[in-house]
Amino acid sequence: MTGTWRWSARLHIRSAVFGAVAAAVMSSAMAQAPATAYGYSRATLPGIPGDQKGTQGKDMFPPKYYLYVEVKPGSRVSAEWAWVRGSYYDCKLTRVSTPVQVESDPGVPTEKKETLVSKTSNDVYRSVLGDVKVRTASNGEESELIANNEVVIALVINKSRAYAAIQSIKALRPAAAM
Repeated sequence: MTGTWRWSARLHIRSAVFGAVAAAVMSSAMAQAPATAYGYSRATLPGIPGDQKGTQGKDMFPPKYYLYVEVKPGSRVSAEWAWVRGSYYDCKLTRVSTPVQVESDPGVPTEKKETLVSKTSNDVYRSVLGDVKVRTASNGEESELIANNEVVIALVINKSRAYAAIQSIKALRPAAAM
């Protein structure tokens, strides 16, 4: 009888451990966001690069945004709209290869590049902003995301709605309008 009890207890402990590991893996997989977003902006300032006497004050040119979305490889993804710093835009996605890099200083050509998205095996898309569109937040989740982030992109990934949010857009070194 003692041998049966030991065998039964070992089986019960193994089942409990297996169940805990399976639950941890499942919750980890469910907690991962369907998309990761990256956001950068570059201001264009009037004047000559390096000219300290250039026009001061409000920017004359709107910033250029570099917005990217990373999804699992093979995912079918499309964008419905983007909200960027207070305005809604039409947007579309264009697939890009990684790493995504831009000139570190566009006013002075050098070999130095800034990496916006590192090399990855996932699929990466650039969000290309279109015209400003009139729209209001349609649900509580969208309103909350807009209140807490500088960028929100509404996506459809494998026929499911998802949002990619960027809490803070990183400013790149400004370019000069010549």
